[in-house]
Amino acid sequence: MKFTLNRLRIGDTLTAQVVERVRANEYIVSFRGDLIRVRSENPKPLAVHERVLVRVVALNPLAFQFVSGSGRIATRMDVSI
Repeated sequence: MKFTLNRLRIGDTLTAQVVERVRANEYIVSFRGDLIRVRSENPKPLAVHERVLVRVVALNPLAFQFVSGSGRIATRMDVSI
């Protein structure tokens, strides 16, 4: 992996870019070039090419929370690989 996910710590913030919408709340997102499949609990759908700021809230399993902005409520984004 270009971006080593096992270096992340709880509380870290990073930007993800939506690459593809797989299903209603499942997406492929890019973290600095690494593609990860995630499930978003946010009721507002993400758009392809949208960039979102997320905070690491859990490591095992890996989970993120949206950082407020662009009208999104603070919900989780779980890695579903």
